[in-house]
Amino acid sequence: MGKIIRLSAEQRENLIAYLDGELEEPGAQEVEQVLAESVVARHEIDMLSRTWDLLNVLPGVKVSDEFSRKTLSSIRAAEQPKTRIGGDALSRNLRRGFVLAAWAALVAAFGFVGYQGLHSWVPNEASQLFEEYDVIANLDDYQEIGDIEFLRTLKEKHTLAEHHEPSDK
Repeated sequence: MGKIIRLSAEQRENLIAYLDGELEEPGAQEVEQVLAESVVARHEIDMLSRTWDLLNVLPGVKVSDEFSRKTLSSIRAAEQPKTRIGGDALSRNLRRGFVLAAWAALVAAFGFVGYQGLHSWVPNEASQLFEEYDVIANLDDYQEIGDIEFLRTLKEKHTLAEHHEPSDK
């Protein structure tokens, strides 16, 4: 017995069109050739033919005129170009651009507030050094003093102010 080959989706569509009588002569001849050669195709056409026969046995359903009218008006409405505001691509893109710009502005504002908060609330070593510049500039002199008693003695003798006055030498 030969190998059974499955039908492709296109061949199945052609079988359905063949049963409906919708295939032109070259397509119909091709389907008849496949039917002559393939057991699978003959089984498939037999099953489709039985399905069609069962569908013909079912009672027909009559829809109301109201249903037909609503269905047709829905189709017409779907085919009409959108006339509402924001229906066209340009206004949709403008709205998206506006939303994107608003988000970008919000992120930038939060970034700025975060930076300012971090800058003002967290101590900065450079600013502390700047505030203590006088002490740092005279650090060598302060280290030569030795202890606090020497400074008290200078203060009592009023020589401390004379010691630090700039000279015009």
